[in-house]
Amino acid sequence: MVMVISSNHILFFFILLVAPLVALSHEWGWFTYRHIYIKNDLEGNKVLKLHCKDKNNDLGVYELNYKDEFKFQFQSAFRPTLYFCGLTWDDKLHWFVVFDENRDHHFCLDLHWSIRKDQPCVFNCDHNLYDCNFNYTYN
Repeated sequence: MVMVISSNHILFFFILLVAPLVALSHEWGWFTYRHIYIKNDLEGNKVLKLHCKDKNNDLGVYELNYKDEFKFQFQSAFRPTLYFCGLTWDDKLHWFVVFDENRDHHFCLDLHWSIRKDQPCVFNCDHNLYDCNFNYTYN
């Protein structure tokens, strides 16, 4: 006995297999953009110089005046993502991890950072306030 499968049947089974994956990807945020905002909250009108990158993308060097903000976006589909920034003010360089997929996956899609003299603070959208007691790398 020969079994004949039409192209319509193949297409139907393909859609049946792919549809749940697409639905899950939207629910889990696999294909959505993450937005990172970095705001200069250094008192005394200090200029914040920042240089952000991951292992594949160098976002360039920027200077932010007091209360200015830098924004970038990316998709972290199917791979761990780690972005870090070199922050300079008062002739001192501080390294800081602005996004770590393992650390930040539970946060809102938009991460808002406030750069302050002693530490960076991340906005906690669940509590509607900045969390300055956060696990970060800052030296």
